[in-house]
Amino acid sequence: MVLDGLAIGREEFLAYIAGQNPTYPELEAWILEQNGGSLDAGQIQSLNESIVGYHHSPEVRKEILESAGIEDTDALPDAINLNNLDDWASFYREEIAD
Repeated sequence: MVLDGLAIGREEFLAYIAGQNPTYPELEAWILEQNGGSLDAGQIQSLNESIVGYHHSPEVRKEILESAGIEDTDALPDAINLNNLDDWASFYREEIAD
């Protein structure tokens, strides 16, 4: 979704990541370079609206919540919060739990 919204090809992006192992600022600079040095405000607004309005399927929501040990009560319907929860649960399992 983000790559499409930024007009970046998936294979081109993956090749850059694999070949350069960029930092976050380096990746941002590369994305700007791919878009002629700037991003269209309408393009960014449309992408942001797509992200904010995106909801995972019930199956994905259930999987994320179960993995985090949380009962599914429909309290976290949006993908942004579910993805954050998934990131924090993964970080806990990989870095803190043992």
